[in-house]
Amino acid sequence: MKNFRLKIYSICIVALLISTSCQKQGRLTVLGEDSSNLQAMEALKSEYEQENNVKIAFRPNTFEDAFNKANQDFIHKTGLYDIVLQYNFSLSSYVRNEYVYCIDELLKMTNEQANTSFQDNLLFQNAWKEVGWYHKNPSNPQKGEIQKIGYPFATNTMLLVYNKKMFENADNKKNYKEKYSEDLTIPTTWPQFRNVAEFFTTSSTYGVCMQGATDGWLYYEYCNFLFGMDGSVFDKQEKEYGWEGTQHTKITINSPKAVAATKLYKSLKPFNRGNYTTVDATEQIKLLKEGNVAMGIVWSDYLYNFDKTGQNFGFAPIPGDKSPIAGGCFYVNKDTKNPQEAMKYIMHLMQPNVQIELAKKGLCSPLKETYDNPEVQKIAYSEALRTSLSDDRAVYMFEAGVESEIVNQVITNHIQRLWNNDNLKVEDILEQIKQDIETGRNEAYKNL
Repeated sequence: MKNFRLKIYSICIVALLISTSCQKQGRLTVLGEDSSNLQAMEALKSEYEQENNVKIAFRPNTFEDAFNKANQDFIHKTGLYDIVLQYNFSLSSYVRNEYVYCIDELLKMTNEQANTSFQDNLLFQNAWKEVGWYHKNPSNPQKGEIQKIGYPFATNTMLLVYNKKMFENADNKKNYKEKYSEDLTIPTTWPQFRNVAEFFTTSSTYGVCMQGATDGWLYYEYCNFLFGMDGSVFDKQEKEYGWEGTQHTKITINSPKAVAATKLYKSLKPFNRGNYTTVDATEQIKLLKEGNVAMGIVWSDYLYNFDKTGQNFGFAPIPGDKSPIAGGCFYVNKDTKNPQEAMKYIMHLMQPNVQIELAKKGLCSPLKETYDNPEVQKIAYSEALRTSLSDDRAVYMFEAGVESEIVNQVITNHIQRLWNNDNLKVEDILEQIKQDIETGRNEAYKNL
């Protein structure tokens, strides 16, 4: 009986040890927008989980819900999400409120320093500095010291998407040349863009599909026109970034160049498909797929599931000589219980061989050499994406400082009003935007 009890006791001990070992499996929870970037990471997680004894739970959400859930988790310090994939408009608040670790802090906790060779030569530098750097002393940004907050999980931009069938039609080419005395080509200037939109608008077809919805959709697309035609929201130097600037940076949204850009933007109304104020990226894609719209300016991270083969649509940089830098970085939550494990996984994702595999699944890779891969080059939009992200073309267009949310809301509210009321003057609307931004910015800085 004694031996029997000893055997039972031994079995229980072994079972307990096995159970304890299983419980030691790491777990990471990743929150982000349900776009091709997050989907690519989720598609490749299994091998990493098996090799590193970790379970990775992705939490894909709509753009708005991902933003709100991240904010609530950080504010209440609940630590629900170890890694948050968010965009650079959140950068300022995350750093100022000490919600997230910076790269140097994470590297000190881990043995990952040897894996950082990609950061200085392979990353699109303008894009990285736009989405992942910030003031070292947020309370005194004029001191000029900056730090690396996070590596970019993606480098998004907006591309010109065009209906190949409509552009390649022989009658359309003939009629366009007769009307405008030039060949029908993919527009490379904003006046051409307007002409093409006008030409393709008939009783059954439309020239363009615009994003006019709230929650940033209108603001981001409008900035393509504003900055693309040499306007701006603030008077910043060319090499500055969206998170730079102070309470006293001059507001230039009412400049003559901004007026010209906004007038061209508003002139597209007769050629537009869809209920403007409710069209976000998802609705825009749906309308473009119906096949009777010539063009749209579309987020790059929505293109993989749209037409990655290029069978029906073509892709090009937006008109002009500059493209917007967008995307965001891997934010590691300061309330995570697994900062080392989180950093280890991020460093795995950033390695060149992994970036290639992610890009083949839909990631807009922040590494330049990813786009040299023959398999990645087969994705129809990859060359337009690479060109748009190049350091000689990609520039800041979106505010990411203390006043970023104010700028977004004010521009959205007033441009929607302008679009819906033909009696309003562009000059008056832009002057009102300037005043409201100044008021909101002063209040934001006062509350820091």
